[in-house]
Amino acid sequence: MAAGWGCLALAACAEVQPQVALPSAAAESPTPRLAPPPPPPAWDRSLEGLRTDDQRVADVAFRLATANAELCQDVAPLSGLVLQSALQYSPRLRGAAEAMFHLDDRPAVEAVAAGGPAEAAGLKPDDVVVAVGDSALATPAPPPAPADARPASYAPVADALGRITRALAAGPARITVLRDGQALTVTVRPRVGCAYDAQVIPGPGLDASADGRHVFISTAMVSYAGSGDRLALVLGHEFAHDLLHHRARLDAKGFARSLLGNLGSSPASLVLVEKEADYVGLYLAARAGYDIEAAPDFWRQFPASAVDFDWTHPGLAERVAALTATRDEIDRKRAAGQPLLPTPATGTGAALN
Repeated sequence: MAAGWGCLALAACAEVQPQVALPSAAAESPTPRLAPPPPPPAWDRSLEGLRTDDQRVADVAFRLATANAELCQDVAPLSGLVLQSALQYSPRLRGAAEAMFHLDDRPAVEAVAAGGPAEAAGLKPDDVVVAVGDSALATPAPPPAPADARPASYAPVADALGRITRALAAGPARITVLRDGQALTVTVRPRVGCAYDAQVIPGPGLDASADGRHVFISTAMVSYAGSGDRLALVLGHEFAHDLLHHRARLDAKGFARSLLGNLGSSPASLVLVEKEADYVGLYLAARAGYDIEAAPDFWRQFPASAVDFDWTHPGLAERVAALTATRDEIDRKRAAGQPLLPTPATGTGAALN
């Protein structure tokens, strides 16, 4: 299954061609909005608020990644761990983060995805990771005195996550942590999932994006989404961009995004990949067990001033109609007992079964 979908996602062509067969959508009113929703809630700017958002995103992202592993060419053994260290914070925030989370430069558990291997193994937030298998992690050097002005660095976390992933690739992995100063070794049994993670970025904009390997979502968007079902709609769309290798496919056609931004890309190609991400993303959310019935209303109510889709996205009415058609297609497949698989575009040669 994964190989077939991967061939679909990586198919080379003269232009960026459709990878999935989008359902026919009935035209909607040019103004399909419901009554204006209340203003988006103010996002929690505190470090504790960031941890809450990290936990919510970890829970949804893990479900999306593991429930859809058969659709992904890129898979990896997942633990359900989100790590952090004091060093990843800017010098201005580092002291507060150390006090709030009892951090130092060593990687520590920020969040544990619900239902994941790390939770099953008994790992908890604030556990400090000191060894993977028989290999101890490097002891951080003491910060310079009198003030710690080192630039922010993700290196300790990246090193620990890399070690954990490599260990899990060989089977169950022993991870040693310090909890309240006492060493504890647990065995984490891997779960295969799509090899894409989701990271929360502090900020007031209703933003989410994907770069081919990662998904990024703002704290404001997490707050706006509210429920796990709505958050899965946003993350599913971005996961779909990564699953379909949209960034790589656009780059392969010579779209000069890095030099000119979207002005270097074909409008038709950019709109196409957004339509595909809406379509496949809704399948990803449904396959993970999230309620997708209100997906069209989510976009009907999305604040018009929050984002400028300009010519890179389908218009609002078109987008709502397409999501409605996709939701109905999924409902029909469920009623008929058919697998919830996105339909490949005609002529791709990929089998989604």
